[in-house]
Amino acid sequence: MLKKIMSVTVFFTYSLMAYNIGDTLDTKVSEKLNLKKDTLYVVDFFASWCHACKKELPLVAKVHNDKVVQVIGVNVDDDIAKGKNFVSKLKVPFSVIYDTDKSLITRFNPAGVPALYYIKNSKVLGSQIGAIKDIDKKITNDIKGLQ
Repeated sequence: MLKKIMSVTVFFTYSLMAYNIGDTLDTKVSEKLNLKKDTLYVVDFFASWCHACKKELPLVAKVHNDKVVQVIGVNVDDDIAKGKNFVSKLKVPFSVIYDTDKSLITRFNPAGVPALYYIKNSKVLGSQIGAIKDIDKKITNDIKGLQ
């Protein structure tokens, strides 16, 4: 029984650490992401083993290239070489942070990847968790409502 109570306590404590819409990022997180004031960002968590990420990253790259929004990628592979190879193979045009120590993904704590967060002035304005068909169109539409 004690083990079950401890597991539930750890789960809820861990969940409370996650960023939700309206939350302000910790200074360390904002600095690690290199966020600039008054700029709207999409922070995109992805991994080489994620099949949906392979499909979505080129579409996320499209909105970045079209200057719809500034994108920051966060690769969560354990092996940095695998992450860099994946990014290189897909020709990702935006900056990518390799979160091998899991400090960023632990703080955001998405239910899975891919996971996108809309952030401006270090405030979480929205998120999209999981695979989304036509994510480029979804991002473009979402951005209109956030600006």
